[in-house]
Amino acid sequence: MPTRLEDLLFALEERFWLEGAEYYRRHLADDALMVFADSVLVSDQIPGTLKDDPRWTQVALEEHRLIELGHGAAVVTYKATARRDGASPYVARASSAYVNDGRSWRLAFHQQTPLA
Repeated sequence: MPTRLEDLLFALEERFWLEGAEYYRRHLADDALMVFADSVLVSDQIPGTLKDDPRWTQVALEEHRLIELGHGAAVVTYKATARRDGASPYVARASSAYVNDGRSWRLAFHQQTPLA
């Protein structure tokens, strides 16, 4: 039975929250862009920012939405609750755009809006 696109993209998305720089290098589109409350990062900057920040140890992705934009392009949006050891939970709305390069789905755009 083939994997549903929604399941595949949300599995990738969860690993972006939990994995390190090497995962990002393998799964980012060449011209990826990430937008956070305090910064905008382009693909070659993104893996380097992970070395100074502890990774999330848990993440729950809820309220899944998927929009297929056409052949080989899709957007996911969701509510994330992420935890690091010894820290308060981080809760945000997030959206990511993925493109299929003919071999695999790659993250092209990601944006987070923290929730109070």
